[in-house]
Amino acid sequence: MIQPHRTGQIIVGLDRSGHDHVVLAAALDHVRHTASAVRVVHAIPPDTATAMAPTDAVTRAAWSADRHARHQTATEDLRRHLTRTTDDLGAHIAIDYDVRHGDPATVLLSSARHADLIVIGTSGSGHRSPFLLGTVSQDIAVHATCPVLLVPTN
Repeated sequence: MIQPHRTGQIIVGLDRSGHDHVVLAAALDHVRHTASAVRVVHAIPPDTATAMAPTDAVTRAAWSADRHARHQTATEDLRRHLTRTTDDLGAHIAIDYDVRHGDPATVLLSSARHADLIVIGTSGSGHRSPFLLGTVSQDIAVHATCPVLLVPTN
């Protein structure tokens, strides 16, 4: 089996939840030991009501403007969150970030094709069993081509 070329990069999946700081702290702790580069990825999941681009020009323009506005808002929120979290943790490290539209597991797996590690939170029903994962973390754990660090968020 041919192994993909690794980049020395850690991909951190954040979902703009209240637990992102825990996931990012775990990734930065790993970075302190490996000197890896960090890339934070956030996926804007498709809105099932508007997943298909409309066909008429007026509706398509409004749809496109809404999609762009959601992307801009998510990017700005993520940038502020990363600055605040790294300041709080006293971490002096450059963090690259990317916001994309799409299924979160697919976006993260695509971003991590050549990564050394994926760090994500487990937002599943952990209060019932520590072995249950959310659908995104389960998909990533099963399909990733690199190690995955699952950070409990409860």
